[in-house]
Amino acid sequence: MKWISEQTPSLERVALVEGGRVIEYHERMRDEIRVGTLLQAKVDRLHPTLEAAFLIATDGTPLYLPINETLETLYRYPEVPTIGQAVQVGQTVLVQVVKEGAAPKQHKVTQNITYGGRFLVYFPYGRRIRFSRKLDLVAQQQLSRVIQVEEEEGILYRTEAAQAETSSLQAELTQLRARHHQMLQQTTITQDESLILQEAKRLSHVEEAIVTNRSEKERLEQMGLRVERPVVKGRLPVMEQVDRAIEKALEKVVWLDGGAYLLIEEVETMTVIDINSGKTVSVKEQKRTFDQINEAAAVEIMRQLRLRNISGMIAVDFLRGSSKGQTRVTQLLKERAAHESKQIEVYGFTKMGLCELTRQRHGKSLSERSFNQGKPSRIAVHRQLEPRLMEMATYAEAAVVRAPLDLLSPLLFQESPLELFLIEGETGILFTGTKEDCDNFVKRQ
Repeated sequence: MKWISEQTPSLERVALVEGGRVIEYHERMRDEIRVGTLLQAKVDRLHPTLEAAFLIATDGTPLYLPINETLETLYRYPEVPTIGQAVQVGQTVLVQVVKEGAAPKQHKVTQNITYGGRFLVYFPYGRRIRFSRKLDLVAQQQLSRVIQVEEEEGILYRTEAAQAETSSLQAELTQLRARHHQMLQQTTITQDESLILQEAKRLSHVEEAIVTNRSEKERLEQMGLRVERPVVKGRLPVMEQVDRAIEKALEKVVWLDGGAYLLIEEVETMTVIDINSGKTVSVKEQKRTFDQINEAAAVEIMRQLRLRNISGMIAVDFLRGSSKGQTRVTQLLKERAAHESKQIEVYGFTKMGLCELTRQRHGKSLSERSFNQGKPSRIAVHRQLEPRLMEMATYAEAAVVRAPLDLLSPLLFQESPLELFLIEGETGILFTGTKEDCDNFVKRQ
């Protein structure tokens, strides 16, 4: 398996590829507020009854800071101060998002911020040493003598720390401290770390990566990965394969070898998957054929759930095969679920012949991220637009872009490889060429 990472002016995109197929995909806007995002925010007002403060980030986003997430509470523990003692109106503080809000609720934030590394999690104001539950007492005692921290600092030793050299632990702590000092000077919304680093830590068994960013290459190599950084103009050629996989993953129909297919329907409360045989049925050996189609479908369903990040309740209408075939399908689903990073429960077949399973929820599905009330979302607009702009930058000076202007990120204009001329409408590239040619094209419209 191999990670592939691509950064455009407004987007971070990461794909996990195995055997030439995309099995996992992650993306986020670089100015998007998510769990882990760091922000400088000003205290707007205090709410003594709720024991909380309401903050305004530098981009105008409203935030919610409860009393138990303030530094004063951490310093005075077990005594709990009032919200007026913890923060003051007009004060600017560095906070980190711990829970994403959904309208009308604000994002919940904390002042007890954290920075994650491969071996350590660093708490600038944590005030204590903690250990992964997987570390035994002997390993904990040995690690506790390795690194000295300031009184107000805190660290958590990850499981991998037990195998690390002292110099590696010290170097990572120094790096995490430097990131914190840098963040104290930032005035814009900043992610704690790039998306590829977060995902590489989550799946530590993946040992290879292809990236375009030099700092990402250095950080991943520090984590022990073999990293390739091709010197190419424009995009990584392999990202075209990822684009095609994501385009297909947004369709309802998934074709199987031999002409059978899956029909995937995501509704608000659950996901329903129907298997259709197409024209592959042999009348003489119908049940055997159905069992073969069901087994192939079970493997593809588990891949699609992971690729599309489908979660919650899932009902699958398999073809009516033999009872042994149903047992084999159930076992196959459980085997595939064991290799997933998200928890999957396979409950088996009901009396109606439906196979029931659930998948742990972690963020929105690919479809939910891509559409908002039936229209392309902000992230979908940039996903469609920015890779094409990167390709055109190798031969064009400017481009005329048609897109919903209210969905475009300011980062696109600041960091785009091309001079952009914008026209309101459905997303697309209308014209490319020199700046003068594009200007003349816009005037003719």
